[in-house]
Amino acid sequence: MINFDFISPTKMFFGKDKENEVGSIIKSYGFKRVAFIYGKGSIKKTGLYDKVVLSLKDNEIDFIEISGVEANPKLSFIKKAINELKDKNIDLILAVGGGSVIDTAKSISHAMYYEGNPFDFNLNLAKNPNPIPVGIILTIAAAGSELSNSCVVTNDEVMPFKKQGFNSDTNRPLFAICNPELTYSVDKFQTGCGIVDIMMHTLERYMNPSDDCMLSEEFAIGLLKTVLYYGKIAINDPTNYEARANLMLASSLSHNNLTGLGKAQKMRVHGLEHTLSGCYDEVAHGAGLSVLWPAWCLYILDNPKANERLMILANRLFNLNDPKEGIIALRTYFKEIGMPITFKDLNLKSKLDIEKMALSYSKNKTVVIKDFKDLDYESFKKICDLAM
Repeated sequence: MINFDFISPTKMFFGKDKENEVGSIIKSYGFKRVAFIYGKGSIKKTGLYDKVVLSLKDNEIDFIEISGVEANPKLSFIKKAINELKDKNIDLILAVGGGSVIDTAKSISHAMYYEGNPFDFNLNLAKNPNPIPVGIILTIAAAGSELSNSCVVTNDEVMPFKKQGFNSDTNRPLFAICNPELTYSVDKFQTGCGIVDIMMHTLERYMNPSDDCMLSEEFAIGLLKTVLYYGKIAINDPTNYEARANLMLASSLSHNNLTGLGKAQKMRVHGLEHTLSGCYDEVAHGAGLSVLWPAWCLYILDNPKANERLMILANRLFNLNDPKEGIIALRTYFKEIGMPITFKDLNLKSKLDIEKMALSYSKNKTVVIKDFKDLDYESFKKICDLAM
């Protein structure tokens, strides 16, 4: 087990009707002026918007609305939001939504009074030790951004788009309100994307080789088994509270690093997927992961250490004694919950440009990422071949 630092300071308010307390929660911290950030209007259709506004007004919290966040949050939107908020004396950012809304809020919180490009934080060219605090009302179990130290943004000012995250404990929200009932309205496809994303945050950590990290690895196996079980229930019975509750809790704990304690941190397939959805913005993150994870596993299968890790997963998750069969079993599960498992399923066949993606991933053939098998320009193309 390697040395590590661990912090998970976000206070979680979990359960039915907890969103109604948002105003009093914010008031208890002493905040008075809030930036209320959300997506394209789904919270108005579900009635959540009215609940938030009522609670804020009842607790005499001033707020400014910023709406229109889309999937794969964009730098251009973040810049526009900062321009609208910069002179408004905001002391808290309230993100109501999923990972895209939360990451947008995190980016704004760091860059509000930064004179440079907000994407500098994602490029590790800038740091802010005291960003504006962020509070969350979570509406989808997926990204885990509600407890994570990660903030992923798409730079839509370059071609192809560049999608990149930055990790810092300053990204961790102050509080997260998590009512599983708020995820009842999430459709089957987005629920499936969330299930994949939750699993990937844990699978990526599990695949990092380690010595004597039994506890964190058992956390990982337990979380994966939970998601495999409750994922299908949520797909088939979207208002099943226990299924939605288990997925929501798993979302948070999959990405606060509980399942990676004492291990190196590498998110290899996330890097591959960020290239894919950076080049093709219409690809949902979870959908890209469900295609690329099995392909990457097949690519590294002949590495002894990778083979050993995949063998354990096959056995513990599916009672199988062959790592390749375990990969196939997980891919089959993805298909059963309505997720794509090939590039063809992503409807990219007519415009898919593997060469463009490989060049983007490898920064024009200049980058080699050390892995079970090195990841570079050529290996990216081989993984894409396996994803066909």
